[in-house]
Amino acid sequence: MAASPREPHRKVGEILAEKRKPRNTLERLIRRAAARESWTQQLQALLSAGVAPHCRVASIEGDRMTIHVDSASWATRLRLELPSVKPALNALEDFAKVDRIRIRTV
Repeated sequence: MAASPREPHRKVGEILAEKRKPRNTLERLIRRAAARESWTQQLQALLSAGVAPHCRVASIEGDRMTIHVDSASWATRLRLELPSVKPALNALEDFAKVDRIRIRTV
């Protein structure tokens, strides 16, 4: 019986960097989590130091972005800050199509 050819071992970062369709559910979940982390870091870089650690991007679907915040008070502070942040946010490639922002308290 001949041994089956195996792919060489690669780092997770190399796999995630590829622009191809995920092969399985785990890979799809890892890519989605990495995208959320990247989106959150980009958003937090634009927000004030007080608000940023309390906000996380939950999803971007079409023109709608959902942001999770720690409490209602942080949601209010974020709502007050968003009008000044939105133009810079839309200048970023990942957020170029975002037109509506939904804020959820978790």
